[in-house]
Amino acid sequence: MSYITFKNICKSYDNKTQVLKGIDLEVEEGELLTLLGPSGCGKSTLLRCLAGLEQVQQGHILLEGRDITVLDARQRQIGMVFQQYSLFPNMTVEQNMAFGLKIQRLSKAEINDRINEALAMVGLQDKADAYPAQLSGGQQQRVALARAIVTRPKVLLLDEPLSAIDAKLRKSLQVEIRRIQKQLNITTIFVTHDQDEAMVMSDRICLLNCGKIEQMDTPIAIYTHP
Repeated sequence: MSYITFKNICKSYDNKTQVLKGIDLEVEEGELLTLLGPSGCGKSTLLRCLAGLEQVQQGHILLEGRDITVLDARQRQIGMVFQQYSLFPNMTVEQNMAFGLKIQRLSKAEINDRINEALAMVGLQDKADAYPAQLSGGQQQRVALARAIVTRPKVLLLDEPLSAIDAKLRKSLQVEIRRIQKQLNITTIFVTHDQDEAMVMSDRICLLNCGKIEQMDTPIAIYTHP
């Protein structure tokens, strides 16, 4: 059985604009699947439906065989990294990362251990007391990634997290994200409209267009037989 299953997912806005048109998709445990396609094709909408930030009009979403279609977002155990970082500007890096852990009611000792571990993964051990405004864009994105993984989610969702970063740093972060994903063996769905990024990072690519899946395969297969 697949780790994540989308069954006939349909999503419309204002009962007119159909963004997702019967999406059937399976994601295996531990893989990094990239949703690739032009702006407006439904990539981010599908991601938000999985996260519980959008409700579907039709179909079902299963995680580990459990139907989570109508489950509250807080109960899905899914971590998400957005394009805009979404860090609390009035909190330090450590406080930003501790926020979700406090909601889980973990002990202070475990919170500290998890924060130190996650910061080490993204190479920001010396930035725990810094505020977001004191960090570069790349560092802020690393903090956003660390904050997402520190809660140890079942699934990690990355919604065009590198699109606002310069090209040189972007290449470096692609490698870092892939390394961390493999190290944690965390099932990850990555959204991008950048073909090169998709080819570099993915186990499989799901090519979306106008709310439908056009092709789904390994990067090599899609490159050689589009």
